[in-house]
Amino acid sequence: MENNMIEGLHFSKEALSNRPLFLSKFNDVNIYVEDLGKEYEYEELFERLFESNLKIFSIFPLGGKDAVIKGYQTKGPCDVDGKMNIFIVDGDFDNLWDDQKTIAPNLIYLTRYNIESYYCSKEAVIKFVRRVLRCTRKDAEENAHFDEWQQHVRDEIGKLFVLFAIVMRYKPELPSVNGAGKFLDKAGHVIPEEYENYYKMVSKELGSIEPYIEEIYGKIHSKFPGNEDNKVLSIVCGKCQFDSLCRQLTISCHRQINRENFRSALISNCDLEPLNFLKEQVLQLMADGILASNSA
Repeated sequence: MENNMIEGLHFSKEALSNRPLFLSKFNDVNIYVEDLGKEYEYEELFERLFESNLKIFSIFPLGGKDAVIKGYQTKGPCDVDGKMNIFIVDGDFDNLWDDQKTIAPNLIYLTRYNIESYYCSKEAVIKFVRRVLRCTRKDAEENAHFDEWQQHVRDEIGKLFVLFAIVMRYKPELPSVNGAGKFLDKAGHVIPEEYENYYKMVSKELGSIEPYIEEIYGKIHSKFPGNEDNKVLSIVCGKCQFDSLCRQLTISCHRQINRENFRSALISNCDLEPLNFLKEQVLQLMADGILASNSA
């Protein structure tokens, strides 16, 4: 039997699947997600996002996108008591190609690569730096260098993830996103030599990749909302963004950044506006479900 371990505890797939039987009665809606061990992150985000509009006592992780999609197929839109089931999966690179998506009313794709892709917002970073350095807001903003960081994410890491998107689509057997950390230097920038070596490896497999790059950028501009930064950031894994930002802050603040504390601070203070789509879809699904029930 396959087990999943969270902080020393073991949960079988059967145990994960059965948790809603005991806990769903405390929810207004059952929400299923991919990530094991991140329930508390979703809980805090949803508490902030929905405020008093929705009671969510427990989030149910299923252990990956395939498991969540299978969960949708087996559990259906409602549980045995008629309570709505909603399934949330990472956008990954699926948002670039609709044919990679499973389209279903109660299945929601994040508009960015993963949930961490929403964490690194300017205000949250400034608040964290101000607390760490015990300085004024002005000094915190100057030490954070957030705008410069976001620009190099767009210009450097964005280019790298465009290559990753090409590989995942056309040569998935090659290394890609899981090895993103090795491309970053101590300051969180992409190492030019690593990028060039990867570019050459992909070119060797696919031939000229400039048409592929143009294809990806075309999709980025047509499928994602917002300004240039927001569009490109939508395909960059949040874990890589977080890693890059931690490295930059360690240099610019002259302090070793406690990653766990930093992550918690971002979750508690990140800008929720990019997640409003999720709030709107969940509330609309629930409203539609209530209307359908009343008309039955």
